[in-house]
Amino acid sequence: MPGTRLAYWIFCVVSLLAFPAVEPAHAQGAEFSFHGGQALDEYERGGGGSVILNLPTGIRTIHVGARATYHVTTTEGDGEKSLLLYGVDTGVTLVSSPILVRATMGVGRAQDSEETVIVEDDTRTIITRMTNTYYAHPGVMIGMSLGIVFVGLEGRYISLDKGVSTSAVYATVGFKVGR
Repeated sequence: MPGTRLAYWIFCVVSLLAFPAVEPAHAQGAEFSFHGGQALDEYERGGGGSVILNLPTGIRTIHVGARATYHVTTTEGDGEKSLLLYGVDTGVTLVSSPILVRATMGVGRAQDSEETVIVEDDTRTIITRMTNTYYAHPGVMIGMSLGIVFVGLEGRYISLDKGVSTSAVYATVGFKVGR
């Protein structure tokens, strides 16, 4: 059941982030990052960005913010299939030095649209189909922190409530602002 999948991933994120804090969490700056990559099924190249607040808890740093990603591919007959994801992104840093390892989870809205072009005689017809749904976007980022800049590779699974779910790999570049 698609709705059960989304509830499962939300439960996983809440469980991951529900460990007790040793000290109160205060914002320790923000991160701005850009990502681009490839989905393995259905959607091809994609890219986007995120804005994240870092909350150190004394045990690990928790990350909470917003993320948007857009995937597009060409279909038969010069049509286009695209997927827009936008929502909340959370995560926890598991290892921070010298290699950066971060478990992540995104949830939000997805818009899957497909444009089909039919050419008959001298008539060109464009048919557009759009599906609005929800998504869960678990993943892992492995990278390096180079002062205020960080780079890495992200593996994510795009689990759509309605539509074709797929895996994706992104290269990520970002920078930190604040402490």
